[in-house]
Amino acid sequence: MAQLAEFIGNHLLLSLAFLVTFFLLVMMTLSEKMQAFTSINPAQLTQLVNHQNAIVIDTRAPDAFAQGHITNAINIPLSDFTSNTVPFEKYKNNTVIAYCISGITSRSACKKLINAGIKNVYNLSGGIKAWTGDKLPVIKS
Repeated sequence: MAQLAEFIGNHLLLSLAFLVTFFLLVMMTLSEKMQAFTSINPAQLTQLVNHQNAIVIDTRAPDAFAQGHITNAINIPLSDFTSNTVPFEKYKNNTVIAYCISGITSRSACKKLINAGIKNVYNLSGGIKAWTGDKLPVIKS
């Protein structure tokens, strides 16, 4: 224990960096566990679409959507979520899956969907990159 105190005293910046990194890691883990939506992989998305007629929402910009999107996906850019111009009531009784490029910004869309009263909300972990990485088809429009 005396060696630990000596190490911390001699390497104060390194010790502080370790504590900050550890704290951030714990906070990120807790925030993922406390989120009201579930992250899913491409295989789970396919299962939800096939068995529960899930609605898939692409939150990317229209030009990115046109370059390639999941079959039957609806393009609702994230900017439309924040402006509250989309009537989400029509999706309340459906399972809804949101995705973006990498699965990070679509988390905001999932939170908005939950706030709009949709109970079954999922986020595609890894986004369209995970989808194409698994060699799954995309539609170009």
